[in-house]
Amino acid sequence: MDRLRFCCLGMGVLLTGQAWADACHVTSYGTLPVEMVGDRATTMAKVNGTNTRFIIDTGAFFNIMSSANASALGLRLEPAPMGFRINGIGGSANVQQTHVKEFGILDTTLKNVDFLVGGTDIGAGLLGALMLDFYDLEIDLAQGKMTMFKTEHCDNVSLAYWAKDGNYNVADIEPARSEFDKRTFFTVTINGRKVRAVLDSGAPATLLSRDAAERAGINLSGPDAKAGGGSYGIGAKRLKTWTVNIDSFSVGSELIQHSQMLVIDGRIGDNTDMLLGLDFLLAHHMFIANDKKKAYFTYNGGRVFALAAAPSDSDTSDAGAASDVNGAAPKSAGEYALLGQAHLSRGESHAAVADLDEAIRLAPDQAAYYVARAAAHAADKQRDAALSDLDKSLNLDPKNVDALLMRAGLRLAQKDRTGAASDVAAASALAPAGSARARSVAALYIQLDQPAAALPMLDDWIRLHNGDALLGLALNERCWARGLSNQMLDDALSDCRKAIRRDGENPAYLDSLGLIELRLGHYPESIKAYEQAIAKNPNSAWTRYGLGLAKIRGGQPEAGNADLVAARALDPQIEARATKYGLVAAGP
Repeated sequence: MDRLRFCCLGMGVLLTGQAWADACHVTSYGTLPVEMVGDRATTMAKVNGTNTRFIIDTGAFFNIMSSANASALGLRLEPAPMGFRINGIGGSANVQQTHVKEFGILDTTLKNVDFLVGGTDIGAGLLGALMLDFYDLEIDLAQGKMTMFKTEHCDNVSLAYWAKDGNYNVADIEPARSEFDKRTFFTVTINGRKVRAVLDSGAPATLLSRDAAERAGINLSGPDAKAGGGSYGIGAKRLKTWTVNIDSFSVGSELIQHSQMLVIDGRIGDNTDMLLGLDFLLAHHMFIANDKKKAYFTYNGGRVFALAAAPSDSDTSDAGAASDVNGAAPKSAGEYALLGQAHLSRGESHAAVADLDEAIRLAPDQAAYYVARAAAHAADKQRDAALSDLDKSLNLDPKNVDALLMRAGLRLAQKDRTGAASDVAAASALAPAGSARARSVAALYIQLDQPAAALPMLDDWIRLHNGDALLGLALNERCWARGLSNQMLDDALSDCRKAIRRDGENPAYLDSLGLIELRLGHYPESIKAYEQAIAKNPNSAWTRYGLGLAKIRGGQPEAGNADLVAARALDPQIEARATKYGLVAAGP
């Protein structure tokens, strides 16, 4: 980090116009524009001259990227020190390392910036605390920015300089376990019990470990604990989740009562009980004063935790120009766009559209603004408006893979299969091999009844993601695509079995296994897999139809035909689709 310190010190600019005490000096090292992409806080940097999107992750010790990211950027991998692993949600992961010769950020170029390579791929590399939190850090994600500072002689000064009304909260920063760990830790109180939390902009939602939840008196077997869809982190294991009621939450001088929060069935690692996630940061404006071991913060309004019930006024589309109590209204197109994307990430689609309308009025030639507004329209179920914006975006930038994928999905929803197929083919030619976008293309090919086209893309993804938490899902997708296209069935059988060994008896995995056994003529095994899938998901027409075929071919025509009737009742189109793949009662 000596290289980073040297480069950044050359960027210092004394701030003026702020209400600091005479002896307090605050030097800015620059402001990162923070763009909310879905539920991720991102910024752009240059990797050896190539514009590259990174996720801002204050909860990551190191800078990290996936093997697929490194491959797409043409970076050479080297072994990490012997025995070196990274730990987090989902367990530990083996890693390699790479060195970026020129890394452009904050209007400067850093030389030989190190990245660990490995773990679960979430679509972009992570800029960790060693890069972001070296001195002091102002985090204002609701306004789309993060600023690095150095403060001197400010011991008796509040650094919540924006809080002109004097209303702000303060929390003590707890020491890290290592002097090299630049992450921000707090002691948080949940239902009166203390837990250790890390400020983690890389976590979309605030979450508790199971141990911490149980210490706080939360009954995960009780009626108020609602099972979720699972979660994952850097490790290879997907974890069960619950949404639970929280009577009280406090950090420093802030108290929140009667809310809801996510709990994971596992440990977080690093003796940490809780991730204070992106939802918490979007709801607050914070100044992390590392020298003072204090965090100053104000509340922006709306819900603090992503899974909490939204307050009735959370969507402020009719509020006019966006401005919080202590902040200035945006002025430029870029400011409006960042603000709109922040609103969208908080589920405030009407407010997002209002801000993005203004951004587009000021800068109608920016393709990215139309993509962002399309996402806001889609969230508000305004598909025609979303499609119109995507058309405009792609007229300006025909190679925007995200816009192509979004438009393909919307066209599919409106049964425009020809238009969707055209978008998917265009995205397929642009998405880097093995990337998260390429896997999205593969999924769309399967939905378009072109499973054979999906296979090369899934092959590349699986090759680059051996330790990924999503590997089981990808193996199942490849098993299913091979089964539909009736090819490489022994390999497909291996894929399905590996997926089940990794993730358990997921009904989708069992359904795929049933199809492969059916194709192979293993009718008792197919019936068994389909019946296990139906026990977990009784409303799947495809599973019921496959079970009927397996029974008919296995010598149980009466029972099989009853299942076919049940499948048609669930989905009148199931037989037509199955017939496309040769899956008929009399077929092979």
